[in-house]
Amino acid sequence: MRLFLLLGALLSSASVMSKQVSWFESNSPLTQAHRHLLNNDLSGMFSSLVEVWQLEKNSSIAPHLNDLFLQSLDVDCGKGFDKRSLPSWLSNVTIRRTEIQSPGRDAYRAIIEVDATKEIFDITLTRWVSKELSTDNTFKYSASHNELGLMKYLKRYNLNSDIAKGLYRLDITAQDQSSWSTWVILSDTEPKISIRWNAKAEWKVEQNALLNRNCPLPKFEIALYDYIDNKYTKVWSKQYDSNYPTSLDSANIPPGRYVLGVSISHQRWQGPIIVEQSQIINKTYDVSVEE
Repeated sequence: MRLFLLLGALLSSASVMSKQVSWFESNSPLTQAHRHLLNNDLSGMFSSLVEVWQLEKNSSIAPHLNDLFLQSLDVDCGKGFDKRSLPSWLSNVTIRRTEIQSPGRDAYRAIIEVDATKEIFDITLTRWVSKELSTDNTFKYSASHNELGLMKYLKRYNLNSDIAKGLYRLDITAQDQSSWSTWVILSDTEPKISIRWNAKAEWKVEQNALLNRNCPLPKFEIALYDYIDNKYTKVWSKQYDSNYPTSLDSANIPPGRYVLGVSISHQRWQGPIIVEQSQIINKTYDVSVEE
């Protein structure tokens, strides 16, 4: 009887183990993604991950895909995902994921920023398959020509929650109908450094994990906004790459009521484009004559 029970347990265990390793023994896109990463072929791994996201209908595998993608960032922070260069009429493409934490309310945005030598007709970021991020969006020409002859454009999506991990398609179309597009994989990850309020004009900077030495140092910014002409306008700011401060010196700030914003931004690459994740904390800040 014990022998039959033992054999049953072994067969059951073997069945479970077989299911767990069958994906690795096959020649599936997921298997190929693992093999490409083991061989340090990041562009091959990225292409295989795109195929997995397109084919996989079981959401239970999504955490595994996310972990595999995050592991690959340790190699070169995403530079090797795509060996193509931007077309000559595009100078910079940045995808920015932003969480804005205000008292009693959190807001989320996805912003695509483009520097181009051509006039841009539209910029779209859609989730696979052809799912619009949000109908609450704006597209605008945000800056004039600079010395390099570049024009800056912004597409902003206002979201109800943080943008989900998964596969996205970025399309940029110029007024002359020239176009450029690429697949984008967005991950679900906790920021290496986060911030939270500690007092009136003080905050805590918390390091949650070791920084990736292949990625740019997180950007830290303090900013003051004043309500001018029916909108909040940035009137002062200062950026830091290290030695982040934890308080604001208001000695040289004119008396008044402001919005104080403190932000931390992490960047990585996906081939030629930049993917940025930003956390912003805001609060009302009063500067009195006595201060």
